[in-house]
Amino acid sequence: MKKIFLLLCVLLTSVSVSAGNKTGLTSIEGHFTFEYKAAEVKLMYVVDGKMETYATSKIDPDGKFGFLLSANPPGFYYLDYGQMKGRRDQLLRFYLQPNLDLSLEISEKEYVLKGKKTGHNKLVQKANKVYDAFARFNTLGGMMTYEQYYPFLEKEGVKMVQDLKNSIRTGDEKFDALMKLAVQCDYENEMYGFFRLPRIKHPEKGNRPEVYNELHVDGVKFSDENILRLGNGYNWMESYFFNEQMQNGFRSGPSGGISNSVSHIGNDRLIEVYVMNQLSRIKLQPDEYKTLMAPLYKYFTSEKSKEFLVQYEKELHKNVGQPGLEFTYNDVNDKPVSFNDFRGKYVYIDVWATWCGPCKKEIPFLKELEHEYREKDIVFMSVSVDELKDKQKWKDFVKNENLKGVQLMADKAFKSAIAKNYEINAIPRFLLFDKEGKIISIDAYRPSNPKLRNQLNRLLGNSR
Repeated sequence: MKKIFLLLCVLLTSVSVSAGNKTGLTSIEGHFTFEYKAAEVKLMYVVDGKMETYATSKIDPDGKFGFLLSANPPGFYYLDYGQMKGRRDQLLRFYLQPNLDLSLEISEKEYVLKGKKTGHNKLVQKANKVYDAFARFNTLGGMMTYEQYYPFLEKEGVKMVQDLKNSIRTGDEKFDALMKLAVQCDYENEMYGFFRLPRIKHPEKGNRPEVYNELHVDGVKFSDENILRLGNGYNWMESYFFNEQMQNGFRSGPSGGISNSVSHIGNDRLIEVYVMNQLSRIKLQPDEYKTLMAPLYKYFTSEKSKEFLVQYEKELHKNVGQPGLEFTYNDVNDKPVSFNDFRGKYVYIDVWATWCGPCKKEIPFLKELEHEYREKDIVFMSVSVDELKDKQKWKDFVKNENLKGVQLMADKAFKSAIAKNYEINAIPRFLLFDKEGKIISIDAYRPSNPKLRNQLNRLLGNSR
């Protein structure tokens, strides 16, 4: 991160500001005029379409703070004193470039912009207010529903956005293009964000204003690399694709969703950033990852993304080939059964519980697999993590549901060795081991996923 010189507002005298201007520095003075809870203010800048902390300033007893920075290259910066999460009271976004002098009087819902040289920030302030008008419908814990939002959108919101974009004519062509892009990004983010928050009332499926259809693009949706200069730029892409998947159905799991999204991105750098961020939040099977990345490696050209892949792949394969945990648990007849009893066969383990709804939904698919591979070199084992006090409930469930395979009950529920060793804190969880008892995957495909059958066919085909 760049090193910058921080200066508290109380020290930003006219002499220091003058000196700053002579050396190309930009100053920001701020003063809170309401009762606030923050002890410091963060100055955020943009890295690959996301906000990161550039500097912090303590707030003095009089509610004042300040920053002095180079602001070169020019771009969007954001002030965050805690208002950007949850309540999202107001957006404090500024376009900073060398030699600016900004002075802010910040109240709870708005700010007054002053200073000797404010650059394009009067216009940016108008964009911030439009953003705030949309954001009030998307506050965490807010009670707004589509009944309030739809009329605003159709009668005011869309017009506000269009009028604002039409007013962006500063003569600075690069800034104007970036500002228009930022306005569209704000607009679409809040549009899609409305349906990603819990509401007390929901519209019927398909009941959306026509403007949503106008935002849909059959081909390339994102091609302007300047999206990565916006603090919510990456979120714009993610929100758009999430909305498309929700409307049209999720496609072939996480890797399929990424592949489909990439087909609508027309810029190599945008693809690199999008895929890297998507991978950072999901876990893929090694073969899924290999299939996904085969056509995408060419986009990972930056040192940051190359290092990311090294670490991701290291984590992906860190357990593969390691010996599985040796455990012994009792079956429904209270006879001890050990993991190593099944050497010479593949072992597929379902970690589940009788109280787990998603676990029980997998049972019919598991039964199908057990029947299909009944003469193959594979053992299907189910290990219950029910509490020991519910042992009889577990036994009854196994009997009543006519569960096949090897049925075991762990000795200490989620505190048992199998749960601790494989860091199982949510179920169902599936594990797959080779004939030597070595790990193939400790987060294997579910029985309901067709990819599991493909994987087993490959393994068992080679074992004949």
